[in-house]
This record gives sequence, structure tokens and C-alpha cells, in this order.
Amino acid sequence: MIEKYSPDQVAEMIISIDPTFHLPSDEQRPIISIHDNPLEPAVVIAGAGSGKTETMAARVVYLVANEIARPDQILGLTFTRKAAGELNTRIRKRLRQFQQAQDKQGIARTFSSLDTAVTTYHSYAGRLLSEHAIRYGIDADVQPLGEAAVWMSANKLVREWDDGTFATSDAASTVVKDLLGLTSMVLEHRVTVDQIRDADEKVLHEVAQMTGATNEETRKVAKVLNQRIAMLPMVQAFLEARRQSGELSFDDQIALAADIAVNFPDVGVLERAKYPIVLLDEYQDTSQSQVRLVICSLWWGTPGYSRGRSMPIYLHMARCIIWHHQCI
Repeated sequence: MIEKYSPDQVAEMIISIDPTFHLPSDEQRPIISIHDNPLEPAVVIAGAGSGKTETMAARVVYLVANEIARPDQILGLTFTRKAAGELNTRIRKRLRQFQQAQDKQGIARTFSSLDTAVTTYHSYAGRLLSEHAIRYGIDADVQPLGEAAVWMSANKLVREWDDGTFATSDAASTVVKDLLGLTSMVLEHRVTVDQIRDADEKVLHEVAQMTGATNEETRKVAKVLNQRIAMLPMVQAFLEARRQSGELSFDDQIALAADIAVNFPDVGVLERAKYPIVLLDEYQDTSQSQVRLVICSLWWGTPGYSRGRSMPIYLHMARCIIWHHQCI
């Protein structure tokens, strides 16, 4: 892999067009360069205001300038639309300035397209689902339900629920809140209602074996577990209704996309061919759906590590940088 432009040379080209730009710092330079940071799994930990977004953009411009990849072959994933928009704008601006510098110096352009592949985790999951949802026989072309629409759907189900096994003195709004929370956790951690019921019943069995008077905390645990077990049929009905209608929330989308990535290995092959290089902004390995989606759709094979944890995250062989924000 030949380096035509060093990180400093790329920066100098941009400075010739935008004098307010600056050379990379001693900390940024090895992150940008393929010599210090080759195409293999890596983690970057940066504090607030340390120039993380600019460094991510500089890495992309450097790779594109050296003809290692096209802009649309470098996938950038972040959490919010605002962050994705900011990163996308920054990358396109610097790529355009580098092109202008090449024109100014009479150098043949090393790339033509400014199209980027920066989006949010949920948008990426939505795109993956729209392309492959037919494998599950569902229509996922519609826009995901917003929070208000999901709440209204849950509220309707709660008020029309006529299963005699569910009884509570709580207000309907409280039941709706509990239903939304439990449904979200089911999707997030990819567990079934049967698994939850089995786990809760095991704890209740242990509580029942206790001799003598129980204290308030023990009674509270038993009450919560019984209430949760009673709500599980409602959770199952809520999930099934949304999937059958094709009206999916953001949580549904990322969970289903993760299922597709896990159950259909060819999806991962297609995604890795499309995006040989990936930047993850504030990746969270505490999200089971996100872990399954990211691992199975984009990478598989070489152990990498996120946030200094000992839990291995299996990343595709030569492709990923995880950018993690940490308050210092």
C-alpha cells in the first residue's frame, strides 16, 4: 500500500485553499496515517472538544487522496442525525478543498466523486432491513414509527386488552409506560417472552422457598415479577401486531436487521464488499442488537476490543476504527 500523500501533505494541500485549516497534531497524525494506523481494528478515545470529528474527516480524506478507497466505500456510523450531518459536511468540504488544491497545482485529481456513506446506526439498520426484509416476509419500506405513534399504538392495546389474567391497580398511562419499556428491552437484548417468564418464575420459586416472614424488599420483588409475567402476553401481542402491519419502530428495525445479519451470512458478504473501511462513532458494545448487527453485517474474523474492555468484539480483518468519546 503506497502513501502518495502523508497526513501533513494532505493538510498542506487543504491549507493552500483554506488558510484557517491546520496541520494534524502529534496525537492526530498516527491516527490518520496508514503507517501508524493500518487498515485493521483500532480504538480511538478522545475527550470533548479534542477534534474527534475533524480527525475522522482527515482520516477519510487521507485514504481517498491516497486512492486507498473511494468516499462511498468508507462507511461512517454515528448515533444522531446531527452528528452524521456534521461529519458528512466536514468530509465533503475537505475533499472538495483537496480537489481544488490539486487543480491549483496542476495535479491530476486522484478522485472524482464526493459522495459519502455517513449515516446513523438506525438509518443503516433501516436500509439493511428494507433491502432484505423480504427474507422474513415483511414489508419494511415504510418509515419507522416515531415515539408518539408507538405510544398511541401501545395505549390503544392497553385500553382494549381483555385478557382476564392481567389485573392491575395502576393507571393506564403507567401500564403503557411499562409495556413500552419491557418491549424495548426485549428487542434490545433479543430475548423471548418465554425466556423472561422462565427466568422470573425461577426467582419466584426461590422466593417461595424462603421460610419465616419476608421483608418489604422481598415482597416488592415478588410483586414486580408477577406483574411482569402477567404483562408478557401483552408484550407478545404488541410485537406481533407491529410486525404483521409492517409498522416498525426504530427498535424493531435494528433488532430485525440484526436478525437478518446473523441468520443470512451472505448479507455480511455483500456489506463488506460495499464498505471495505468503516468508522464507528461512539460505538456501544452494551447494545446487544447493535453488537449483532455490526459484527455480523460488517465484520467477522479478527478479534478487536472496544473501550478497553476484555470482551472481544470480532471485527472483519482489516477495516474498522471505533471512535469512542470519553469525558476526561
